[in-house]
Amino acid sequence: MRTGLMKTLAPWIFVGPAVVAVIVFLYGPMIASLVLSFLDWNLLSPDVGFAGTRHYQAVAASHDFRLSAWNTLLYCLVLIPAQILLPLGFALMIHGVRGSRMGPIYRGALFLPTIVAYSVAGVAWSWLLNPVNGLFNEVLSALGLPRSRWHTDPQLALLCVSLVTFWKSFGLNMLLWLAALTTVPQSLIEAARLDGARPRRIFFNITLPLISPTAFFIAVTTLFSVLDDIVGVVDVLTGGGPAGSSSNLLYYLWQQGLGFFQFGQASAVAMILIVAVLLVTWAQFALVERKVHYE
Repeated sequence: MRTGLMKTLAPWIFVGPAVVAVIVFLYGPMIASLVLSFLDWNLLSPDVGFAGTRHYQAVAASHDFRLSAWNTLLYCLVLIPAQILLPLGFALMIHGVRGSRMGPIYRGALFLPTIVAYSVAGVAWSWLLNPVNGLFNEVLSALGLPRSRWHTDPQLALLCVSLVTFWKSFGLNMLLWLAALTTVPQSLIEAARLDGARPRRIFFNITLPLISPTAFFIAVTTLFSVLDDIVGVVDVLTGGGPAGSSSNLLYYLWQQGLGFFQFGQASAVAMILIVAVLLVTWAQFALVERKVHYE
């Protein structure tokens, strides 16, 4: 009986800590946010009122929310393709020199920004983009070109944040692509070359189908990483300005919750963002996964 009981409990003992962590740190906050989005409560006062959909209506009517939502869409349209395609290009170049002594140096140099803290990255780039005496403006002046306001210009702030975010976080996807490329059998590549196939045809007909599981994984996870990465850069580099031109939904959520203590509206924004991300992820699985070759 003791042996049978241990066989029954053993799987739960192993997965128990992970299940508890997921419930406490993932589903628990999601449920709490859902409840708070319908309550009028500041988490400190004992008075709790039912707000209904008032927080959602206030958020929908907010100009700052609409601007943040639009900026988030632009961030995703710029950063998601860049975070998928450009790391693939770097990985292909490094994979091409994998036998040389410079290969590890290239990998380390390109991955180094990923381990830099957001605060360090933001401060470093704020010096480079400083509109008064930053390095970029000094280079423009030396070339006889007009100086720029960079991240203090409403027209360029979003682009500057996207640039810093890409520089900070593209290294992880590059390593994932590189790891996938190393699994492609070289015998297939050599056979295609002997048959006269060009590099482009080899990539699209042999390499890409074989690394499609990694491609699908990167496509799904990049959405989450982009939404998470831009918050730290925006907070340090622009603070959401100027005039909200570089803000996004997660930064707006943080401002409402921890800046203005509007926990109901912050929770409403969180639920809207969760639903949007789930819909996009579902669309990715529905439209793309069928084209993935797992064999």
